[in-house]
Amino acid sequence: MEVAYIVFILSFNIKYAYSATDTSVYLLNDGHKIPTVALGTSLGHLSDGTRVLPVNHSLARAVQWALEAGYRHIDTAALYRVEDEVGLGVQHYIEDNNATREDVYITTKLWNDAHDIDEVIPALKKSLDDLKMDYVDLYLMHYPMAYSVNPSITQVELVDWCKEHGVVVMAYSPFGGILGRKKDAPPPHADDPTLVGLAKKYNKTVPQILLRYLLDRQLVAIPRSTNKDRIKENIDIMNFSLTPDEVENLSKFNSDYRLRTPVKWYSHPEFPFEKKNLSDAEIKYIIEHSKED
Repeated sequence: MEVAYIVFILSFNIKYAYSATDTSVYLLNDGHKIPTVALGTSLGHLSDGTRVLPVNHSLARAVQWALEAGYRHIDTAALYRVEDEVGLGVQHYIEDNNATREDVYITTKLWNDAHDIDEVIPALKKSLDDLKMDYVDLYLMHYPMAYSVNPSITQVELVDWCKEHGVVVMAYSPFGGILGRKKDAPPPHADDPTLVGLAKKYNKTVPQILLRYLLDRQLVAIPRSTNKDRIKENIDIMNFSLTPDEVENLSKFNSDYRLRTPVKWYSHPEFPFEKKNLSDAEIKYIIEHSKED
C-alpha cells in the first residue's frame, strides 16, 4: 500500500478506567483505548484559503464544553494553529470539574515536513516489540489513521484494509457536503428521505444519524463545532445503533466525493487522490493565491 503523505498521529493519554464492554472506546492493537467520538478543532478556511483562527478563546470554550458534555477525546493538529486553545480548554475543564489530565485523550498530528523521518522511525522502532516491519507498516500497525469518511465517500476498501491490519480509522469531515452549502455536492443532502426517515425512527437528528453511521462502521467520528448545543447533540449518539442493512443503505450513496482536494500537492509524484479536472493555469493560480495551507 503506497502512502505519499504520512501524518504521525500522536495520541496522548495515560490511563483509562473503561470496562471491556464500554462501547464508547475502541481497543488499539497496542492495548490502549481510543474514545470513539472526538471534538474536531480545525476551524476551516475562508474562500481564499486563509485558515480561520479562534477569537476571544472561542475554541478553548468549545473544548471545555465538549469535555463537560462527556467527550473524552479532542482531535487537533499543529497545522490548525489552535493547540494552545486546546490546552487552555483542557486546563479550564480540569480546574472547574475536579478532573485530571488522565481523563482526556488528545490526538494531534505531525506532518512529514515538520520532522526528520530518519530520526522518527528509529525512535518508534525502539518503543515497539516487532522490529521487522517496514516503516509504513510500522506506523500503520500502531497508530490510528485519519481520512475523510461519510456516506458520500465511504472509503470501503481503505477501511477494510486498515481493519485487516489492526488500524483504527478516524473519520474527519463526517458530514461531508451533506450538511454543507457546496452547490456541487452529490446526494444525499440533509433533507434526503432516507436520512430524515432514520432520524424520525430513532428520534434523532440527521447529523446524529451520520455520526452513528460512522460508529456502526467502527470508525472514530470527529465532528467539529463551537456551538454549545451542537457539541452536546453530537455526543448524544451512544444510546442507539443503526441496523447492518441501514448502514449498507447509507453506504450506497457513495460517490467518492471529496470535500477538499489539496491542489497544492498535485505536483507530487505520489499524489494519492483523484484530481479535479483543472488546467495547469488554474492549478498555478490556486497555488499562488491560496494564502495558507
